[in-house]
Parts: sequence; C-alpha cells; structure tokens
Amino acid sequence: MLLLALGGCNTIAPLQALVPSSLVSDTTTYPPPEAEAPFTSIESNPPKILKLAAVTTPPGQLRMQQKPAIWQTIRNGYQLSPKHLPQRVTRFRQQYLRKPEYLATVFERARPFIHYITHELHRAGMPLEIALLPIIESAYDPLAYSSSHAVGLWQFIPTTGEYYGLARNRWYDGRRDVVASTAAAMTYLQYLHNLFDDDWLLALAAYNAGEGFLAKRIAQSRAAGKSGDFWSLKLRKETYNYVPKLLALADLVKNPQHYGINLPHIPNRPYFEKILLDAPIELTVLARAADLKPTELGHLNPAFRRSFTPPNGPFTVLIPVDRSVRLQRFLSSNDRPISRAQKEYAVIAGDTLSGIAQRHQVRTSWLKQTNKLQSERLSIGQILLIPNSDEPLSDGAIGRSTRYRVIAGDTLSGIAEKFNTPMSKLRRNNDLTSDVVRIGQTLKIPSEAERPVAVRKVFYRVKNGDSLSVIASGFGVKISDVIRWNGIARSDILQPKQKLMIFIDPHRQ
Repeated sequence: MLLLALGGCNTIAPLQALVPSSLVSDTTTYPPPEAEAPFTSIESNPPKILKLAAVTTPPGQLRMQQKPAIWQTIRNGYQLSPKHLPQRVTRFRQQYLRKPEYLATVFERARPFIHYITHELHRAGMPLEIALLPIIESAYDPLAYSSSHAVGLWQFIPTTGEYYGLARNRWYDGRRDVVASTAAAMTYLQYLHNLFDDDWLLALAAYNAGEGFLAKRIAQSRAAGKSGDFWSLKLRKETYNYVPKLLALADLVKNPQHYGINLPHIPNRPYFEKILLDAPIELTVLARAADLKPTELGHLNPAFRRSFTPPNGPFTVLIPVDRSVRLQRFLSSNDRPISRAQKEYAVIAGDTLSGIAQRHQVRTSWLKQTNKLQSERLSIGQILLIPNSDEPLSDGAIGRSTRYRVIAGDTLSGIAEKFNTPMSKLRRNNDLTSDVVRIGQTLKIPSEAERPVAVRKVFYRVKNGDSLSVIASGFGVKISDVIRWNGIARSDILQPKQKLMIFIDPHRQ
C-alpha cells in the first residue's frame, strides 16, 4: 500500500485550523491562487541539449490568448465543486475569510508555479481545482518539510516519491523538483481516480490518507448501508477536513468579489522557462549570469542539494522568462570551464573540517558552503565534496576571489546584495574610497560569501519510545538545539503527544 504523508504548516496557532494538521503534528505545510483566459492547445517543442552549456529555449510551456490573469482559467476548469456546498466547506470558507493575511500570503506564494501546474492539469483533462491543492499540502512553499519527512509542493515522502520516479541522492531530491514532482503527483492522482471508480473526491482523500485506509472506510460505509462516497465516510480529522478545505478555497477563487477578497494579479503566461545543462555548473554562477539573487534561483530550483548542479546530467534548471535570454547568451558564449572538478571524501575518525580544508588547500568556509553545512561538526562516514587535486581551480575557486565586471545599472549596494556580502568588505577588498563604481570596472568578490540557509520550522508530536536523541537524529540536528528551542532540560521526560518545535535546513534532509 502506498501512503503519501502530507505537509502540515509551521504557522502560528490561530492559523492552525487552516493549515494541514500534519504539519503541526506529523507534517509541514501552508495555503491559495486567481485567472483569465483559456489555454490554447499548442505544444512546446522538446528542448535540445547543447554541449557544455546546453540551453533550450522552448517557446514557453504554453501559448495563451492575451488575457490578464490565471484565475479565470482555473475557474473555467472546475469539475469538483458541488452546486450546494456542504456545511463542512462553508465552515472552512469562513475560517479562511477571517485570515485575509494568510490568504494573501499563500496566493502570492503561488505566483511562480501556479501557471505551470494549471497548464499541466489542463493538458491532462484533470480538475483545475487541483491547482489549489499545494496550498493545503505545502502552502505553495517548495521547501516545505514535514515532521513525517514529506517535502516539496506536493509533500511526497521518500518511499512514495521513489515509487513515482522521483530520484533522491546527495545532489538532487526530485520531490522538490517543481516539474518532476508535479508530474508525479498528477500520475498518482490519476491512478487513485481510476482506482476509486472515477471519483475525484475519493481520489483526493486517498492522496491524503492512503489508498488502503480509504478503501477500508468505503467498505465500512457501504456495509452500514451508506453510499460510500466521501461525505459518508468516517475519517480521521486531517482527511475529514482535507477535501472541504480544497473546495472552500475553490469557492473563494470562484467568487472573490462576493467574499471581498483580493486575488493578486498573476499573468496567464509562463513564469519560468526550462534550460538544460549537460555539464555541472555552480548555482551562484548561474544566478549572476541571469542577474538573479541566489535565493531567487534556489526558490525555482529547490531540488539541488549542493552548490553545483549534479555531475550526472543533463539536468533542467528553471529560470524566469524575462531572464532566460541573458542566461542563454552567457552559456552559449562561455568557452571556459564552468565547474571545478570535485570528488567525494568520506570523513574518518579524527577528521576536522579545518583539517580537511587545510589538506586540500581550500577554505573552511568553502567546504561549509559547498556541502551546505550549518556547523563544523562532522560524523564518521559523512561524505564531503572536495576539489580534485588533479584539476586546476577555476576563477572563483576558494583561495582566490570571484571577479565581477560592472555593467550598466550596477551599484555597489546591488552587487553586495547579489553576492550576499557586506558592502564594507567589497570596499576593503577593492580599495574603494567611495560607493561609486564604473561600467567595465572589475571587482574582487570575497570568496567566503555564502548563500543564506533556508530554515524551516517544524512541529513534531512525541510518540511512544521517542527520546531527545532519537528525535534530534531523525531531523539531523543537535540535542542541545532541540533543548534550547523548546526551553526544556536534558533530564526532562518527554510525554507522548508533547509538541516540540524544530528548525531544519530542508536541503540537508
């Protein structure tokens, strides 16, 4: 039996009724999207892979009529909403309406992804209400992580993700890949739809609770002389509320003026394009070439777990449409090595991060950044990426500074923000006496500049047999941190159902 765990939400208590309970107890999640204009049926050309910096510029995932927003397209594709909404649905609708800030947050968070998901659902003939499902699953946060180790927009646990072809290794986690996980979620939902006699509400409930569990509840309903439809089933609280929450969101999107809510203007056109690479490249190099902040690139490409794209390519990166031409030009004209050859190193007894850095002539900060380490603590057998000593270090290698040529429109503060480094350090590294920079000027960027860690808060409910050691190990954090975050003592006895707050870096999970 396949069981897909759901994401709950790391949100404040008053919002918990709107957030998947799985995040508060056993998962991590959040919340909704708007629209206009039907899609046309024009297919994109398949992407081509170019050598070294293989680039593809599909004509867009979709060509559409010129209409202002995505919401009407979603409304036009509704298939689930009943004529008369059950009381369970109206109750959640009222709860959402009492939290307009929450709605505004999740609708806006959907901006980069909802057009693509809507398009894919439309192509498959599936209900477009499902474009709102990531609100319930992950609050449209691609880095959402649950206490049951479900991740991504669609909250796949490792076993279900693997079954549906989502690869997971040291370099890449397909459960966080927006394109791959959307395809997997659609395949899973279509399978459940067929399994449960073409009933989408039952398919959605099974997506949440697992097909075996739901099949038993349907059999119990029918044995009691009931219909066996979703509304007749006795379900655990999370699944009982799962479908009503989706239908409540769909009703709000359908009638925003009636309910006095403002849906953000999200254009009815692709937000990103796919670019294929057949050689590894540093993500910071891609970000600079596309004039993106590393965090912006990472938000669209959360599947990459290291600072390089994986070595066993080709791999797809997603780039905002308005930046893709700039990046394609950079890649097409780039005739120098774009990655530093690396190899894996297994930590042995007595190793320290500083000692490994010294032996391999790199900075400790580079090792931490490349391997996404939050501290210098190592464990025996842990795999680290280190430079291959047989290969020359490229420009930007640790031990040198990255060099950046100023272009029109650049400011010192903008460059500092782009490289996530203090302006004072930029001035000091380049002997600048003011903040003025000129076009064509070459600046040395401190190589220890690191990308910020994307921390997520998870609520975990203690189970029988749990200990601080077991919980800390399960989330890859220190026992002392769990103690500090929750204001408890090492000697305290954990109680079943006790709620603990844990901060994790989802890239390390």
